[in-house]
Formats: sequence, C-alpha cells, structure tokens
Amino acid sequence: MLLKTKMHSIKTRMTIGFLLLNLLSLLVVLLISNQGFQKVIEREFVDASNDAASRFSYRMNDYIEQIIQTSAPMPANAQFQAFLRGQSLLPEQTEAIEKEMRKFTAMNHPEIVGMFLMSTNNQMVSMNSFFYSQSSYYWREPWFSLDYDQQIQIIPTHLTNYPQQPRYAVISIVKPVYDTVTMDIIGRFVIDVMPKNIRASFGDVRIGDTGYFFVVSPDDTIIYHPNDDWLGIPRDNTPLSSLQLNEGNETFNQNWNGQNWLISVNKTNRMNWHVVSMVPKSELEVGAKAVERSIIIAFLAVAIIIVTIIPLMTSRFVKPVITLRNLMAKVSTGDLNVRAYLSKQQDEMQSLNVGFNHMVSRLDQLMTTVTNLQMKEMKLELRQKEALIRALQNQINPHLLYNTLGIIKSMAFLENVPRIETISRNLADVYRYTARFENEEVTLHDELKIMAKYLEIVKLRFPMSFIRTISVNEKFYDCLCMKLTLQPIVENAVKYAIEPNGGEGTIIINAFEESGDLILEIADNGKGIPEAQLEDIQDLLRKESESPNGFPSASGSLGLSNVHARLVLRYGHKYGIRIDSFPGQGTVVSIRLPYRRIADTG
Repeated sequence: MLLKTKMHSIKTRMTIGFLLLNLLSLLVVLLISNQGFQKVIEREFVDASNDAASRFSYRMNDYIEQIIQTSAPMPANAQFQAFLRGQSLLPEQTEAIEKEMRKFTAMNHPEIVGMFLMSTNNQMVSMNSFFYSQSSYYWREPWFSLDYDQQIQIIPTHLTNYPQQPRYAVISIVKPVYDTVTMDIIGRFVIDVMPKNIRASFGDVRIGDTGYFFVVSPDDTIIYHPNDDWLGIPRDNTPLSSLQLNEGNETFNQNWNGQNWLISVNKTNRMNWHVVSMVPKSELEVGAKAVERSIIIAFLAVAIIIVTIIPLMTSRFVKPVITLRNLMAKVSTGDLNVRAYLSKQQDEMQSLNVGFNHMVSRLDQLMTTVTNLQMKEMKLELRQKEALIRALQNQINPHLLYNTLGIIKSMAFLENVPRIETISRNLADVYRYTARFENEEVTLHDELKIMAKYLEIVKLRFPMSFIRTISVNEKFYDCLCMKLTLQPIVENAVKYAIEPNGGEGTIIINAFEESGDLILEIADNGKGIPEAQLEDIQDLLRKESESPNGFPSASGSLGLSNVHARLVLRYGHKYGIRIDSFPGQGTVVSIRLPYRRIADTG
C-alpha cells in the first residue's frame, strides 16, 4: 500500500511537472512572440512614419521651391522695382502691379490667397485691391514686423487677418527683394498660400484604421491636421494639447482620449516642422492577439495529452526507483546485506542497481576498518605527542642536576665556605620545579624566579666577575610560557660564555611585545659562536621546526633544540628560538611565544 501511494505521488508530481513545464514554455513563447510582435509593430510604424515624413518633407520643399522659382522674375519687373525704390507711381502703374500678381496666381497657383509687395518704409501693394494696399490693414500679419533678412523665410500655417475677407489658414513665403542696380535690399515679396497640398503630400499612406498624421511648427502651431478647423491655431487650444510629443524618441506610448496610442515624431529638413504620426496601439496588435489565442489553444491540447499519457508512461520508470529507494532505506538502518535485483536488461536503471550493490559491498568492507584505523591513528598520534613533550622535558632534569652538582663539587673542593648551603637550597628548589609534571605551562614570573635561583648559584661561584640583569617589565609577569623555557638557554650561556672566561661576563634577560607575540631575549657578552657552528645550530632548529615530532639529536645544543622543539610542538611553527651571534661581542637568543595572559585563559 505504501509503495502504491508513493508511486502515485511520483506520478502526480511528474504530471504536474510536465504541466508546469508546458505552462512555462507557453509563457516563454508568449513573451517572445509578444516582444517580437511589438518590435515588428514598432518597426513598421516607424518605417511608415519616416516614409510619410520624408515624403512630406520632399514634396513640401519641392512645392515651396516651385513657388519661389516661378515667382522669382516678378520682383525684378521695372514697375515693382520703381515702387520699392519709393518712386511715385500713377494709379494705373500700381494697378498694373496688382494685375501682374493676380495673373501669376490665376495661371500658376490658384491656392495663393494673398501676394504683397512691401518696401522698407512699409509702403505696400496687395494683389487684392488698391484700396486695401495699405500697411495699416496688415500690421497683425506675422510677416509684417519681420526684419529684412537676406534669406527666404517660411512662416508656418497661421490665420490671416485680411480686411473684409474670411480668415484663411496659410503658409507665408517671405522673399527679400534686391535693387537690380545696387543689389541692396529694398523690400520684401510675401506670398500667402493655403496648404492644400499638405494632405496630398502624405499620399495614400495609412496607419491602421483610425491612425493619421499631423504637422506642427516649432512654436507648436498646427500646420496641418485632417480636421481643418484646427489649422493655424496653437495645439494647446485643441484636444491635442494633452499629447506629450517627445522629440528625439523613435516611438513612444501615450494614453489619449481613453486609448493607448503609439506616437512618433519626425522633423522635416528645411522648415524644421514636426510630422507627428499616431495610431491606436490596439489596431496594430490584432495579429499578436490571434497568435496568442493559437498558442493558448495549443497549450490546452498539450495539457490534455500530458494528463492522459504521462501517468501511463511514468509507471515503468517509477517502480524500479521506489524499489531502490526501499533498499537504501534498509541500508540507512545499518543492514548491509541487502542487494538490488539485477535483470538482463541493460539500461541506466540496471547500471544504478549494479552501482548500488557495489556501494553496499564496499561500505560493508570499509565501514568497520577505515573508521577504526582512523581512530587508532589519531589516538596514537596524540599519545605520541604527549609522550614526546614529556620526554623532552625530562631530558632537562638530569642535565641540570649533573651540571649543578659539578659546580657544587668544584666549590667544595676549592673553597670551604658556608655558601654551599645556599647553593644546595637553590638547587633543591630548581630540581623540585623541574620534577613537577602537573603543569606544562607556567607564568613568566614563576619561570623568572627559578632562573634567578640558578643565576644566584652561578653568582656564588663567580662572586666578583659575573653580572646578571633581569629587565622584564612586571606587566609581562602573568604571561604564560612553557616550563623550563628560559633556564636551559641561560644555562647554555653560562656554560659557553661565562665559564670559558673564568666567570667574567654578563647575562641580560629582557622581554617585550612584538606583533601580538611575546619576545624573551637572553643576551651574553661572551666570545660568540663560530660561524660554522652557528650554521649547524640554525640548521638543527630549522629541522626541528619542519619535523618537531622527532627527538632532538644529542649535541652541545641539547638545551636549545629541546626548548625549540617543545615550543614548536606546543604553539606551532611560527614560534620557537632564534639565535644571533656576533664574534667577539656575544650572543642573543630570542624566544617567540604567543602573547597570552593567565587572565585570558579563564
């Protein structure tokens, strides 16, 4: 029953997993297709906008150039020139100028609603009539107060203020007029043309069903719009005022009139106008919606297949896995006698069973042997270290005793003095200190007291010539160090620096802190250590640092190597002894210990 429940659970999870994978695939496809459609839509929209803007720019430039070129000969007419120079003309001559302008309009561009010849002293001739050829009627026209520039100026669509005439939405072309003799500017020639050709400039280009184009000037006046009522007025005075036209972006989305619109802004080359293309985004997403529906239908079909087919397919895969799982559960309880069934079918499951059997066999062999061997090895290594430290420490005891007894023997032989009592007492204290094994670490204060007793024995032997100085700050007294760290070093100094000179010499003990460690220095002013012998000692100390588990070799430097080996074993390779010797001046032995106070150890 448990097996059946587990198998059903795995089937369910696998079915749900396939459904989730299918759903994830659907989401990925929808996301990719949506992104792809969005890019295609925006690219097509940008292409259409750029095409319309380029076509508009080309046609409008061509249209205005045509008007400029066809009207170019008129200001050079003698009567035109005479009027602009300020010469008095008969009414017939002024009327001839008006007729010439009306004739040009009728024959070439009937969309022109006004032509004006204006001198630099604001005298005017209008094509409309002699009566209305007065500057006081046109002072509100945007071209009236312009400077007399050498360049042709284009004034965007604006509403005219002609006397006794309707208001037209026109584009003004302002041309400078030069004196044909002096080539000075003597006036301007103004042509007001209704922009009826703007609609034709966009041709049959459409964007969706309701998308369209419109044109605005740099000051945001509407030059062209399908709604003629908005021509020539500021965009802020129309429903288009809520549109934020982001010039410089290829396309952008904006909510307008309750719809999300895709908008593009392009600038024309010559006139610096802006061609705005806009279309409801929903009209461009019809294809994307159809694809999304198709993908969802496909997902539902695949989901039905998964729900019906996957449980049947998973049964033959799940049962061997559950069997192997039950065997592994038995192994986890400590039963290493279980084995998986091996069939003749060679597949991944069969390989897994073979591997399982091999693993259980190996576990049965190694579980007892490897663990026991490791434990024994660790215990042996620990005992060996403890024994080695004890043995190294015990080497000091007879060494110290024999040397001291030699001193007593010499003094007893040479002098019959009561100071032998002091020597014996100090020797007993020192030996008692070295014989105690309950503590491997002591305070530096205790170590200095024992060392002072030993130095007192030496001083009794050489009362006149031997000098010892202990310059250790009391703040280091409670620092911890290995027992018998200082005494063997001082004993070496006495043996090799003081005795050869008949007891004449000085030993100085100092302590200081360096980089978080405690440094103890024992300095003497003996003859120093020969260079070859110093190299041998330093080589011995290096070997002890690299492999401190071995006993130091018996040599004259037994005390040094003994102390160094114990320090390395106790504190690590960073710590130990360093020797600096100066021939004819003396030797300095530095002992590096971790800076640990007894209060820090709890």
